[in-house]
Amino acid sequence: PPTSTSKFPLPAPSTIPSSPSPHIPPLPNADLIALLSGISLSGQPDNATLQRLRARGLINKGNMCFVNTVLQLLVNCPPFWKQFRDLGQLMGQLGHRNSQQAGGGTTVLVDATVRLLDEFVEEKPHPTLQTLQLVEKGKAREDEKEKKEADDTDPFIPTYLYDAMKEKSQFKNMLDGGQQDAEEFFSVYLNALDEELFALHTSINPHKPAYVEGLGEGSQSGEGQTEVGKRDNIASTFKSPISRIFDGKFRTTMRMAGQPTVTSEGWRTFQLDIQPDSIHTIQGALTRISQPQYVQVDPSGGSGPSKAFQRVTVLIEALPPVLVLHLKRFLYDAATGSVVKIGKPVQFTPELEIPLDIMAPAAGRPALPARYTLYGVLYHHGRSARGGHYTVDVLHPNAHGDSGEGWLHIDDESVSTVRHEDVFGGQDNERVDGRCAYLLFYR
Repeated sequence: PPTSTSKFPLPAPSTIPSSPSPHIPPLPNADLIALLSGISLSGQPDNATLQRLRARGLINKGNMCFVNTVLQLLVNCPPFWKQFRDLGQLMGQLGHRNSQQAGGGTTVLVDATVRLLDEFVEEKPHPTLQTLQLVEKGKAREDEKEKKEADDTDPFIPTYLYDAMKEKSQFKNMLDGGQQDAEEFFSVYLNALDEELFALHTSINPHKPAYVEGLGEGSQSGEGQTEVGKRDNIASTFKSPISRIFDGKFRTTMRMAGQPTVTSEGWRTFQLDIQPDSIHTIQGALTRISQPQYVQVDPSGGSGPSKAFQRVTVLIEALPPVLVLHLKRFLYDAATGSVVKIGKPVQFTPELEIPLDIMAPAAGRPALPARYTLYGVLYHHGRSARGGHYTVDVLHPNAHGDSGEGWLHIDDESVSTVRHEDVFGGQDNERVDGRCAYLLFYR
């Protein structure tokens, strides 16, 4: 391996100082590369930091409730919040504290997201001379301070975030004031962040980008099974901070005559079919995914009249730290030729246990079922699939001030406390306005 003299030639021996060599701190982008690559992980924010997280409403400037609800769920997602706060601090060390310069102008949405998260953090000044000056200057300064604190908790419009989205082609048809789907926006928003983080990683990393470990076409995986993996492009195989928080993986086994074929497929929102009459709970919908399905195929490839049935089984191969369940409430109705809404109530509970029998067998599979805690519910209001309104309930660390966490209901700029029984006890009867849980966020 090369020594230090291969890149940094030492001076002549007579000029070497007798004192020990000073410690050379690593370049600022080394920590940023480590964070983007997953070498170092942000983890969870500490309690002191969470106590500074405040609840704020977001003003709806016209059919933007689908944006506001998703943003509130991300702000209240501790791993996401901590990851982007850390990214903002590290990116700020480059380009003279200008993270947009640090990313070469490619991180407009990441920059705006970091700024958005800052809006929800109470910045407490250090109790030094500033505190003494406030006391000395009397009530005038106290009134000014109270006004500023009120402004800091008032609802607002993150115009800088909308400006950033307007620069992205992915959002072209989402910001025109029409009705949009919250789950689609969630996926598009995270994908856009993924692309920027990949571009940033590539621009500052002198080495090859990190890839998700995957299987190539037709590789063998024991017991005569054929593993099929996909690598569509570099961006899809880059294991970004977003992927490490939200992405899970399915393992699909297709069995007909001969050896089975096994396919691994990633997901960011876990799609749950709630259409069958027998499905009334989240646990019931989860269990149903592992039931074998039989699909008719043509083994001759169209060259013969023969038909056969292929047995398809889907199991969970990997679970993410933050699990997002998407209740598929909107489907195409062939009888009416339009998209309709399934308004049936589906019961969910504060804790979710993932049964082992829907997990793919693997050496690293946990001995006990994975357990999640619900922290967010995104609701769709309205009986029609062509319109409606979105609101959220979030488990907030400071919902009751010093007394600890609790549930808040957020309807655009309106923020109010809500009882535990109102979140979990009102699911047996459909609300008057057709309110139904659409996305469930677990951690």
